[in-house]
Amino acid sequence: MKAIVTAQALILMPGIVMRLTDEEAVDRKHCMQPLGGGYYRATLENHFKKGQVVEFQGEIPKQYLSSCEPIADDGRVLPPASDGGVARVAHYPKPPETPAVTGTESARPSQQRVDLDGMTKAQLIEFAEQHNVSVDAGMNKNQIMAVLKKKVRAAA
Repeated sequence: MKAIVTAQALILMPGIVMRLTDEEAVDRKHCMQPLGGGYYRATLENHFKKGQVVEFQGEIPKQYLSSCEPIADDGRVLPPASDGGVARVAHYPKPPETPAVTGTESARPSQQRVDLDGMTKAQLIEFAEQHNVSVDAGMNKNQIMAVLKKKVRAAA
């Protein structure tokens, strides 16, 4: 699974299997063992900088989840799955547009409160996209929340 490094550095420990491009493999030939098919096993610690994309074989190991976020092939950050793992889709399904109480179809829609503090960075980015708010994936969680709150205040 592909991931983008969100911490200052991602330090991969020996034994981790990942896919590397030919260029990356040449740069890391001293610390990676080729396994075939573009996959390599780390034989020494490997360091990846913030913003670099790494591709793990299978799921992202749990010890690295706080240092990177899963991304789709097109570079979009993937939201977490409900079981704490990584979702397989690059977006949240939109809830159906149905009135909460029958007979209130003509009533003004209520403004539902959203708990931004309880969302992960991936969820905040997806929420911003759904509400046509421009945010940068390089922003941290607090910066994204500030942009969203500013947009909500301006709309009110």
